[in-house]
Amino acid sequence: MKKAMQVRQRGTRWVGFLFLALILFGLSPVQAFVPLKGDLSKYDPNNQTFPTSGDTIRVAIWDSFTGPNAYIGEAYYAILGFVAQDINSQGGIKVDGKMKKIQIVKVDTQSAPDPARRALEKAILQDKIHAFTGVAGTHLAKIGQALAKEYKVIFVNVSAYSDELTELPNFNEYFFRTCGTSSTSAKSLGVFYKNRPETKFYILAQDYVWGHESTSVFEKTIKEVKPNAKIVGKEYFPLFTKDFAPYLEKVRASGAEVVVTMAWGADNENLIKQSRQLGIKSPLKPDLFIPMASPFLDDARPLEVIGGPAGRGLVLCTDFQLNRDLPNTKKLCDIWNKLWKTWKAPYNTPLYQWPNGGWYRNMTGYYWYFQVVQKAGSLDPKKIIAAWEGDTFDFFGWKHYMRPDDHQVVADRPIAELEFPNTWEQPNNAAPGKPLWIPAKDCLPSIDVRLVGRVTKVSKPAAPTVKPAAPAAKPAEKPAPPAKK
Repeated sequence: MKKAMQVRQRGTRWVGFLFLALILFGLSPVQAFVPLKGDLSKYDPNNQTFPTSGDTIRVAIWDSFTGPNAYIGEAYYAILGFVAQDINSQGGIKVDGKMKKIQIVKVDTQSAPDPARRALEKAILQDKIHAFTGVAGTHLAKIGQALAKEYKVIFVNVSAYSDELTELPNFNEYFFRTCGTSSTSAKSLGVFYKNRPETKFYILAQDYVWGHESTSVFEKTIKEVKPNAKIVGKEYFPLFTKDFAPYLEKVRASGAEVVVTMAWGADNENLIKQSRQLGIKSPLKPDLFIPMASPFLDDARPLEVIGGPAGRGLVLCTDFQLNRDLPNTKKLCDIWNKLWKTWKAPYNTPLYQWPNGGWYRNMTGYYWYFQVVQKAGSLDPKKIIAAWEGDTFDFFGWKHYMRPDDHQVVADRPIAELEFPNTWEQPNNAAPGKPLWIPAKDCLPSIDVRLVGRVTKVSKPAAPTVKPAAPAAKPAEKPAPPAKK
C-alpha cells in the first residue's frame, strides 16, 4: 500500500513537472490552432466532413442559397468549410474546458426579409447556433442585428457594407463587421482617382441603402480630392434589374469616363455584360470599354462571358486582395488552387480558382472569429465581445483592427484595375492587376459620434496606419432612405 502511494506521488510530480516545463518553454498542454496548419489535403466543398451533432461550435451561414444570388451561399459554405476543416483537423478549439469542433448550419435568406427572419430565428432557437455570419443586403443585416440582440448571439457580418449598420439605433454589441463599409469603399475609390486623368463620373447604383450611401460618400470625396471632377449623371435602379439598356444609353450620351456602380450579385453581372453588348467605349481610351468601379467586379462568371479584353480597365475597389509576395498568403493560394483542380461542379469554375476578393474577405472574418473564441476560451457571448474589442488579425501579413467603439474593422484598402492577360492563370477573363494601396487614415470608416468612447476599458493597440477609434466625421447628409427591397 505504502509503495503504491509512493508510485502515485512520483507520477503526480512528473506530470506537474511536465506541465511546468511546457509553460516555461512557451507551450501549452492544448496547442492553439494555427491557420493553414491543419490537414487540408482532401478538403472538398461538395463533401464536407464537419460534425453534424454533438457538443460543437455551431456557426450558421445566413445568406442566399436559392434564387438569382444562390451562388453567394454556395461560395460562403465552401469558404467556411475550408476554415472549419483546417481547425477541426487540428483538434478544434478549447472552449469552456472542452475541445470542440466546428459545425456549420446552412440558413437560407432567400434574399427576402420574411424568409430570412424565420430561417434565422429557427436556427437560433432549434439548432442552438452560437454565431451566424452573412449577409448580402443591408435590409437583411438589420434583421440579423435585431435577432442577435434579442437572443444574445454573435453576428459576424462579412458582406453588408452600409455605414448605418454601425450607427445607432442599429448597432448593438453582438454585431461585429469584418468587411469594409460604404465610407471605406467610396473614400478609397475617390482617393484612387485623385491623380488620374478621369474627371467625368456617372453614378449608376442599386436603389437601396448601400447604393445611395456609398455613392453619396464617393461624390463628396471626389469633389474634395479632385475639385475639377464632375458628376455627369446619377440614377438608381431596383435590385434584380434585368434590362440596363435605358440606363446605359444615358451613360453613353453623358460623355462619362467612369461609371461608379457599386453593384453586387445579379445586378453586377447583368450591368457588366450589357454595357459590353451595347459597345459603350471609354472616351479617353477608345480601344477599351468604359470603366466601371465597384467592390464586386472580380466575379469571373460575367468576365468570362464578355471575354478577356472587354474586362480590361474595370476598377475593383474591394477590401481584400491576395498578395502572393507574403508567405502565408502564398501558402493559402498554393493550397487552395491545388485543391480546386480536384473539385467538381459548381466549384470547378474560375469563380473558385483562387480565394480572392470576397472569398478572402470572408476567410479572414471566419478565422478571426475563431481566433477570438480561442482567446476568450468560451462561447459566452459577453466573453467573446470583450476579447474581440480592440483585437487584431494579421496572419496573412495584413493587419486588421477591430475598433472597440462600434465593432468596425479598420485596415488599408487595395484598388486595382483588371488586366488581360493576367497573372492568375485565367486565360478567358480579365483579373486584378497590382493594386494601389490606400492607407487606412485616408479611408477611415465613419463613426457615430454617440459611440465614441463607448468602450473605455479596452487597451487600444495601434491600428494599421491610424490611431484606433479616432473619431471620424460622419458621412455627408444622406438621401432619404429608399424603399427597402
